[in-house]
Amino acid sequence: MELRQLRYFLAVAEEGRFSRAARRLHIAAPSLSQQIRALERELRVLLFERTPQTILLTSAGAVLVERARIILAEVDRTLVDVRVAGTGSRVPLTLRVANMADMVLAGPLRRAALAIDGVELSVSSGRGDDALEAVRQGRADAAIVWSRSYPQRDLAGAVLGSVAFGIVLPLRHAYSAAATVPVAALADEVLIMFPRLPFAGIWDRTVDHLFPEGAAHDQIVVQPDLLNAPEAVLRAVASGAGIAVCILGTADHLGIEGIAVRPLAPALTWELEVVWREPATPLVGRLVDYLVESSRDPQTLIEPAGRPGDGHRQVTVKA
Repeated sequence: MELRQLRYFLAVAEEGRFSRAARRLHIAAPSLSQQIRALERELRVLLFERTPQTILLTSAGAVLVERARIILAEVDRTLVDVRVAGTGSRVPLTLRVANMADMVLAGPLRRAALAIDGVELSVSSGRGDDALEAVRQGRADAAIVWSRSYPQRDLAGAVLGSVAFGIVLPLRHAYSAAATVPVAALADEVLIMFPRLPFAGIWDRTVDHLFPEGAAHDQIVVQPDLLNAPEAVLRAVASGAGIAVCILGTADHLGIEGIAVRPLAPALTWELEVVWREPATPLVGRLVDYLVESSRDPQTLIEPAGRPGDGHRQVTVKA
């Protein structure tokens, strides 16, 4: 099996047609079809179900798609590393950051590109499940995500620490001037939330924390785009649509009037983790070490892991 054949196969799988894949690869469609047939003969399986209109992956093809992406990403990264080692230039690394985590670590992320010698760091934000999948497939070197569910723990990880969330109330609320809002006082409130999937872990933790006796079916209002637009959440609260949760210390920077953000009793926290694929390269190890050390900076909004009594175990990265 040749790397060229894997690239051809992946192009066909992604394009859904031999003609489109051939144009993308700048080769003739009959030549592409012959290469895929040769790959199928070598593997002794059909990779595609062919119809006059389109092609579909077989179960064997679906397995190869995931493996091919990882293999080709590793090959590409190896080529870059070798060339960089020969020229002394900086190695590109990609870091994916889950929504809202970039607000917590804004300072360290801005400084990361200059703080890690030999690394040219590219940082992008998005959904946490997308970030995890990018690491699995080798499209990202590491990711920062909110607490992972058990099925997501196939990647290596280190807990950076806990982030405190407060309750967002309209100014006319009875507890808007309180130093701390007891959870019991919110039993009859309407909670504005982002969709549960694919954030089931932190979604369930938040709802269970605010409504320990259970929430009525109409007590939670889900708005699809709220995770990507914290300002929309705060404006909805200001308009009287309900209450919401927000990272303590971030609402003031968004400039939304008519709301108050108060700590909860008991406190609501989410954990942040940095994740990567084993074995970590030396430079990925240095990136992880930098993120772990940055989480101890008092200017961040993280309560770092590893402090006595906080229940977290600091993970040592072995590059």
